[in-house]
Amino acid sequence: MTAKLHPLKIHKNIKDIEIEVPVLTMGTFDGLHIGHLHVLEQLKQTTQIQGGHSVILTFWPHPKKIIGSGDIQLLNTIEEKTELFEKNNIDHLIILDFTKELAELSYANFVKDILVDKLKIKHLIFGYDHRFGKNGEGTFEKLKPLAKQYNFKLHKLDEIRIGHAVSSTRIRHAIANGHVQEASKMLGYPYQLKGTVVKGEQIGRKIGFPTANLSISCPYKLIPGNGVYACKACLNGKAIPAMMNIGVKPTINDKNQRSVEVHLIDFSKDLYQSEVRVELIKRIRQEKKFPSLKELTLQLEDDRKKTMEILNQL
Repeated sequence: MTAKLHPLKIHKNIKDIEIEVPVLTMGTFDGLHIGHLHVLEQLKQTTQIQGGHSVILTFWPHPKKIIGSGDIQLLNTIEEKTELFEKNNIDHLIILDFTKELAELSYANFVKDILVDKLKIKHLIFGYDHRFGKNGEGTFEKLKPLAKQYNFKLHKLDEIRIGHAVSSTRIRHAIANGHVQEASKMLGYPYQLKGTVVKGEQIGRKIGFPTANLSISCPYKLIPGNGVYACKACLNGKAIPAMMNIGVKPTINDKNQRSVEVHLIDFSKDLYQSEVRVELIKRIRQEKKFPSLKELTLQLEDDRKKTMEILNQL
């Protein structure tokens, strides 16, 4: 990835926005995956040809929080998406506040009021299955006459496949079932969780496997299926080998309440109240109940060995 001369400019208001020769793509980009990364590459290439600035228009909160049931589990928080856009050398990120009023705006009025009048777009990169505007009625075919009317260029991208179509729905299903390795192939990077370390039951400390109990920062973030995972914990910019348990800890209690705990391998500092980001690499095994703490300890020693084998192969 080439070094960027200017940092990503983030706009949360388009009232007085001024971007010279904006080349734009838009979407929610939840589960910013290899299909989206293809969109970003095309956006940058077109921007270079046009001599303009690359612009991503996205929405927050997720539209399903406003016009759906409200029960949405996110693959990416807005902070993760922003970081990924910056890593991919995008010039401008516009985060539109998604409201009921915006949801009611027709695709034709969205194009005129926002894309043309406010942003003055010169070129629009359109994802192969993207839809926008009220009831998702805005399609590529319906955009064609509007592009001609308002004098901007329109480019539709092809579908990206890795043996099958890549989609946020498919990624979400893989993660929910614990298949984080499969999800990472579609995302193009490891799935991650971020949270603050809070007080737990401290049983792990007694058996030689101290764990950091994570309170996940985003309440809508999708938590992978129960099990033990090989991971990398990122603390103050440093990557540390780790293993994570997601589940109800059946050997220790019968509360049936899910928790997310991470054990940092060969690390002994107090993490209480620290913020930790964890990249999930592969699920080692399902969560299970052991007859005793001794047998649990033996299994954890085996888990740690497998974790290091997996991480050493990266």
